[in-house]
Amino acid sequence: MRAFAALSLLLFLPGCTELADHGPASARTLARMETQAVTKDVFLRRMQTVVPLPTSPVTLPFKLVDGVPVAKARLNNHGPVPMMLDTGASRTMVQASLVVEAKVPVMHASDATVELQGIVGREQGRIGLLDPLTLGSWSLHGYPCLVRTYENRLTNRRGASRFPECLLGFDVALNRCTFLTLDYTSNEITFSFQERFRPQTGKRLASTPFRLKQGVPVITLRSGAVRWEAIVDTGSFNKIEISESLAGRLGVQQQGEQVKGLYLMAVGGTVTSGQANLRTVKLADLKLAGDQYRDVRVDIAPGPPRVGSFFLKDYRVTFDMRRKLLHLEW
Repeated sequence: MRAFAALSLLLFLPGCTELADHGPASARTLARMETQAVTKDVFLRRMQTVVPLPTSPVTLPFKLVDGVPVAKARLNNHGPVPMMLDTGASRTMVQASLVVEAKVPVMHASDATVELQGIVGREQGRIGLLDPLTLGSWSLHGYPCLVRTYENRLTNRRGASRFPECLLGFDVALNRCTFLTLDYTSNEITFSFQERFRPQTGKRLASTPFRLKQGVPVITLRSGAVRWEAIVDTGSFNKIEISESLAGRLGVQQQGEQVKGLYLMAVGGTVTSGQANLRTVKLADLKLAGDQYRDVRVDIAPGPPRVGSFFLKDYRVTFDMRRKLLHLEW
């Protein structure tokens, strides 16, 4: 069994909620998935397919859904299916129900299972093989992914909401691209394979180093004399999130107003904002990517500190893989 880094947190405002739960995928889905299982030897052999990377950048549109970017992809020639673009996830993940629909092979449980570490708990999962994973004109062959065998379900009078069936982790771009751009101002994502990043003419630019921590990008933030690292997490719809321990260092742990009426849906469980003790506090100052912000409202939330899509939505955001720099343009 192998443990992976935390996968992203999603928050939904359900309104008049009738049911919110978390549990295994249906027995029928899991049984059908087992019929697609292959041995470790077969799995590794199928991973050996080598296809040259595209010679030109690949750009595809995305939409903000519940505050996070979602693009269309094809899995094993099935789809298109919505795929959340999640730089806060170290690995690409697909829900068991979609694995069955797309006929994605999984490795036999006797050969390998995985432990998925989420914001509010852990789950046991499997390893699948996307062949291919298609993003616009780019196809990745023999690409391993995590398979989630649990589900978050949230039902209200307007219908059901679920944790996304498919999310694209940071690993796809990290190991193959010279840079990755999420342009929130034009709702486009660009994967570049050979070109160097060049800022747009006439735009303001702020840059800051990022480093990899458990496979995801982290940057340094500062408020007063306190510095900390935060994940740049496009899979979080929040603005700036800090942990309980960091709130203590910043002297705001006993402050703030409770956030009510939200459900936190994540790998490992579904909890209310009250159960998570989610609350909003104000920092007198915040320095991020060289810019100084005043009277910034941040959320104290479970998990590590994060910079989410609500902050990033005003920028053209680029991860420069060659120079390990995060660029913000506006």
